[in-house]
Amino acid sequence: MKHYSDCFNKRSKFVSGFEVRDGNEGELTEASRKDLAERLAGLLKIQNDFFPCFDWSFPPPILDKAAPPDTAIELFSRPSVIPGRYSIYLHIPFCRSLCSFCYYAVIPRKGSDLAEDYVRALAVEMSMYRDALRGRVCESVYIGGGTPTFLDGALLQKVFRALRVNFDIEPGAEITVEAAPGTLSRDKLELLRSLGVNRLSYGIQTLDEKLLATMNRDYSVAVAEREIVDAIEVIGNVNVDTMYGFDGEGEDTLLRTLTRLHELGVPSVSIYALDKQRSQKLDALEPPRDELYEFKIRQFARAEELLASLGMYPVLQNIFVDPERASYWHQLRRWDNLPLVGLGINAQGYAPRRPYQNIASIKSYCEVLDEGRLPVSVMDELDEEMDLCRELTSKLRFTCVSLDELRYKYGVDVKAVFADLIGALESLGYLEEQQGMLRMTPKAAYYNNIIPMLFSPDSFKEKLLGLPEEYIEAFPVPQVLTRLGKVQSAPFVFEGGRADRRVRPDRRQHGGPELPAGMERRRLPGRRSSDRFGMGRIAAGAGPL
Repeated sequence: MKHYSDCFNKRSKFVSGFEVRDGNEGELTEASRKDLAERLAGLLKIQNDFFPCFDWSFPPPILDKAAPPDTAIELFSRPSVIPGRYSIYLHIPFCRSLCSFCYYAVIPRKGSDLAEDYVRALAVEMSMYRDALRGRVCESVYIGGGTPTFLDGALLQKVFRALRVNFDIEPGAEITVEAAPGTLSRDKLELLRSLGVNRLSYGIQTLDEKLLATMNRDYSVAVAEREIVDAIEVIGNVNVDTMYGFDGEGEDTLLRTLTRLHELGVPSVSIYALDKQRSQKLDALEPPRDELYEFKIRQFARAEELLASLGMYPVLQNIFVDPERASYWHQLRRWDNLPLVGLGINAQGYAPRRPYQNIASIKSYCEVLDEGRLPVSVMDELDEEMDLCRELTSKLRFTCVSLDELRYKYGVDVKAVFADLIGALESLGYLEEQQGMLRMTPKAAYYNNIIPMLFSPDSFKEKLLGLPEEYIEAFPVPQVLTRLGKVQSAPFVFEGGRADRRVRPDRRQHGGPELPAGMERRRLPGRRSSDRFGMGRIAAGAGPL
């Protein structure tokens, strides 16, 4: 048996997967329709962590790994449910220091020695996608890290020059750059704006000086506040990352940080729970909980209430925006199964029905590029059912699901396929449907990482039975799915050809039939709109499309 991870976070994703045994140890049982709600209530005591965590994903990093193709043309050879459109994620791994809570692919301090070679390698990787994506339009770019603003002005210009040369980035595309305190001079902000950056994501975590001292953060609050004010003046659309759940954190620490950010005029904030509880050992069927579990639940609830009182709405579950001044188009579209080009070390991408991830080492990344091959290390192969469920589960986890939109894009009546499961979750108070939008209720927050997984195809649950026994016993997701048994009320029926349905629901100029009634078209950020992302629908309880 090969290596497998011991929890579902980025640090522990498979280095090299493992073999699923030939044949299942047993048959997946048929869930009784009569006692489904009762069984669910018991099984949901086996939970993962309270939201929001950094990196929930579906399918989980367990099965269906495949050797990646040699070329981008082959990688992106399948038709998309959103034709002619894609987005880009580009990873810059360099940082001034390594934060105590960070588990991303970063290179602290010595990055200046490697940055120039890395940017040169990025340009080579970009060129490999040029022919594969010719004739398609890039609607958003997200440059993350690490700290992209660690790069000097000349290297930033090289990155953007390569992006413009190799990709057709549409006018008005949302272009986001992540930044950290101490790397964002006024001159650099002006440069970013001149390069087309119209959204900035600024990582602070807290404005509490005592907590900062425990994080190995190399900045002062005064410097951070000054840079935030400048960023709002120059860029405007600024998000600030905050975090809670630290040892020694006070009951009002997060609220004071959020209140101060509002006073500074910040139009968007994200709030994350420090998720160390997922490294806790399980006791029988009890969920993993650290000593701050209940504290973090209170913190998020209070923060959510405060932000609502300040006129900020959740565009994603833990991303709150002033809808007139901020946007997060890139992340919203990720859950539409929009193709995503992943560039740089450890970057994650999504080619139609093929989620993939790049090599994590700079040395290996550059060597593979020098050999003329894509630096993709691992790839999933999804069938039609799993592709649909990727969108269904992800939207349920982070926003909400339009049943009409899924039927329009895939030709599948999801409500018929999971009729009994939906009914059971509704009867337990975990799920609700309003105006054709399916969403989890506040009560479901305690089981927020498990409930979306219940909408896995029965065929996927059958595969889980082929996992090593100790894996099934150790982790919440396989246990709940396999012990619940088959819950599909009907098979997946893809009406008509999927290719006929691969149309962008909100872009008339790309052709395709009219949308079903009530499915309004969203506007791209940067276009004048009084209702970006259907935020008025969120405020009214209907949610974004």
